[in-house]
Amino acid sequence: MDKSNKRQTIIVAAAIAVSLYGLFNLGFSSSNAGRAPSLPDAQAQAAEVKAFAARAYAEILKAQPSAFDVYVIKQAGRAWGRDPFSGNIFTGSGTAGEPGPHPLFVYNGYVTRGGRKVAVIDNREYLAGQQLEKKGFFLKAISPSGVLIENDRGEAEFEIPISRFR
Repeated sequence: MDKSNKRQTIIVAAAIAVSLYGLFNLGFSSSNAGRAPSLPDAQAQAAEVKAFAARAYAEILKAQPSAFDVYVIKQAGRAWGRDPFSGNIFTGSGTAGEPGPHPLFVYNGYVTRGGRKVAVIDNREYLAGQQLEKKGFFLKAISPSGVLIENDRGEAEFEIPISRFR
């Protein structure tokens, strides 16, 4: 027998073996098809599921929420006193639902040098009476808690408190 005949014989024999196994398996599995699982197996599975549910429920009852969890749950439903997204965050003006005026200037800091007061506004240093970088405004007065800014026509004067956000 040459190599090609030997190879063909092996392939044909394997195909016949697989076919016989398939027929045998199909014949025995078709006799069990359509039958419900045996009653003891179904009852055992149902009992196992009920036992698992009982264990899970017991674990849930044993778990006590932490003080932080209780606080978060209580706070979740409460109304906010002030909407943090409305109003001017630098001056605190504006109420919930009504946005406050946007700051023209941010008072960043206060420095005393040799008896002179220097205010840091929008990250630049100014002395009292100096013209600010934004045209039409000058610095009227400086204090550690805020600055007084006036427009050059003397029509508007407003105080900017020191920024808490640096």
